Amino acid sequence: MKRLLVGLASLALVAATPQQVLPGLESDGYYIEPGSNATEQVVSDSVFAGRSDGGRLYIVVLAEEPPGGATTFSDSALDLLEGDGYVVTIAPQTVGFAGDETVWTEDEMNSAIDASLAGGSDDEVARLFIESLTGEPVDGGSAPGGPGGGIPFLWIILIGGGVVAVWTFMSRRSSATRSAQRMTQVKNLAKEKLDEVANDILEMEDEVSMSANAEAKEHYQRASVVYSQAMEETDRATTIQEMLEVSEELDLAIWELDCAEAILDGKPKPPKPEPPRPEPMPMETPGEGPAQTPPVPRYDRRPQRQSSGSNEMLTMLMTMLAMRGMGGRGGGFGGWTGGGGMRPPMGGGGRMRGGGRRRG
Repeated sequence: MKRLLVGLASLALVAATPQQVLPGLESDGYYIEPGSNATEQVVSDSVFAGRSDGGRLYIVVLAEEPPGGATTFSDSALDLLEGDGYVVTIAPQTVGFAGDETVWTEDEMNSAIDASLAGGSDDEVARLFIESLTGEPVDGGSAPGGPGGGIPFLWIILIGGGVVAVWTFMSRRSSATRSAQRMTQVKNLAKEKLDEVANDILEMEDEVSMSANAEAKEHYQRASVVYSQAMEETDRATTIQEMLEVSEELDLAIWELDCAEAILDGKPKPPKPEPPRPEPMPMETPGEGPAQTPPVPRYDRRPQRQSSGSNEMLTMLMTMLAMRGMGGRGGGFGGWTGGGGMRPPMGGGGRMRGGGRRRG
């Protein structure tokens, strides 16, 4: 029995390989090795914050120092991800990264790594890194006795793979809870936008009814119909795709109001919005510098108009898709050109490595 325990302990002390962490990176955007002291809440929220800033970020937290250190591990993991995105590895002794230079520069990444070294735990390292990189706070907090603490380590020694199954089950349940929370946030954003559209519909009602312009009335009536549909579908929606459809309907209702307003003011109608979709990153033409994304036509609304495009809501939805792996390899998430605060691609696309600094 003693030899069995020693054997299991020695297996537990072997760090995971890049091949072993790849499925978690592709599906969730992160991997936490049993035996580390990181919590899924903090690591997941850190990845979410990084992707909201525009970069396809992956985070690996290891319980044991990998051969060659954290930077080498990140480089190998990025190879398996076809060189697409940024992999940050937090190991017991070192913190390092490898990336494709599409969003954050090498100096920005190294500066964030330096800031993370002040963390006394894996959670603190992840939080300090992402807060330094994006300038935004991470809401997640460490939970005592969470996954990867001392007790799970004893379970691994005593019952081997059984504890991994329990840990996986709990992680999935935790992920489902956070997904529900984020869906609630998206719905709240949608309801705020619906309130703005409703106010504008009421504000324009008298002006439209007194107008003799049939085209303005048609646009106004269609805005009211689409608004009602979006309100009903927001209440019923349970999936990201359904909320993406609500986002499209909101933009359509706002466009119908824009058209009615433009006609009443004697101005040309704005172009109809296209459904949101990921776009490939602009290609750089030799000798001409980075390609420029053409400006999006914008209609100058009246000062009292409240409703405008649903960019903030759309950005959160696209980030949630990426967190589920739908913006993973080849998904084009890093080149998303929608609005709402996501940073534009910087071009480049070469490989950079850094960090590898020792934790205090």
